[in-house]
Amino acid sequence: MLFVAVCTFIVMGSVYALRRAGVTHPYSKGVVLAIFLSTAALVCLAQNYTQNLISVSNDGVGITNWVANWIIGEDGRSIDKFRGVFEKSIFFTLVVILLYPLVLAAELRFAKKAQPPFQPVE
Repeated sequence: MLFVAVCTFIVMGSVYALRRAGVTHPYSKGVVLAIFLSTAALVCLAQNYTQNLISVSNDGVGITNWVANWIIGEDGRSIDKFRGVFEKSIFFTLVVILLYPLVLAAELRFAKKAQPPFQPVE
């Protein structure tokens, strides 16, 4: 849960900073950052889940990286919980990836409406 809060803060802060800097399409750039963070978390959760499936190399169930520890936490560790969190992360990452073209299209549409009509130079 801590990972989600930190990532939300990072994405919102970057969107705010991009807007203040006058960068075009700051929201879609924020979604790209969210895609990057979500994909990184997905890779870490996949590594944690698959590592715990190999019972020969482990002496029980454990967290194999700090990102997975931030997401899963300390209590209730089990292979089923690892799999559930991993599957939710896959779904969330896909949603964020599908959200990108929608946000970009909305930014482009609102940018066209905000521009004054073309005035020829005389």
